[in-house]
Amino acid sequence: MADPSGSHTGHDAAEGAAGAYVDPASARAAVSRGRFLTGVTLGLGGLIGAAITVPVIGLALGPSFSGEDWYWTDLGPVDQFSADKYTTVLYERGPDGHIDRRVAFVRKEEDSSFIVVSNTCMHLGCPVELKGTSFACPCHGGQYDSEGRRTAGPPVRPLNRIETDTESVPGHLLIGRVFASKEEDGKVVMSDTWKDPGQPVQGLLSFLYPAPPR
Repeated sequence: MADPSGSHTGHDAAEGAAGAYVDPASARAAVSRGRFLTGVTLGLGGLIGAAITVPVIGLALGPSFSGEDWYWTDLGPVDQFSADKYTTVLYERGPDGHIDRRVAFVRKEEDSSFIVVSNTCMHLGCPVELKGTSFACPCHGGQYDSEGRRTAGPPVRPLNRIETDTESVPGHLLIGRVFASKEEDGKVVMSDTWKDPGQPVQGLLSFLYPAPPR
């Protein structure tokens, strides 16, 4: 009589041996190969996508994290500027060989400080023109008052202003970086940041345009 326990043990051993061996042509092996190939394909696709996407993102966001090259420019003696009207100045900004020519409007204040207004329209960046004591953009009809405050047309904020220095060179007016302007308590003031034309400085929409480092 055969030993029931021995037969059972032999049957289990046979099943274990069968489980340890998989026929390469079987459906089970095909599923395993399919999963492996799918994983390899997805992994390679992810690496290729990252190799393409990362440089593109870097080129798009890089300028937002790079600082601005700027230089103090001496506009000459302060006595040449009037307190009752703007003086148009054409100045060169930058070291020799890297000249950047710009236009600004300078007005002397009663306290001997200066307001220097950039000629860049805050709609799309066209050059504005001085019209008496106000400013006008010939491109799309933007209008500004004597403080650079928008009075008509599509501009989203007042004209930019430029920082000034009258102490480094006594008796001379120096100008430096351009800053975005904003309205506070009915007055136009220079903010501590810079943004491109068409980008608001105040309100909820301003958060859509983060300011680059200065």
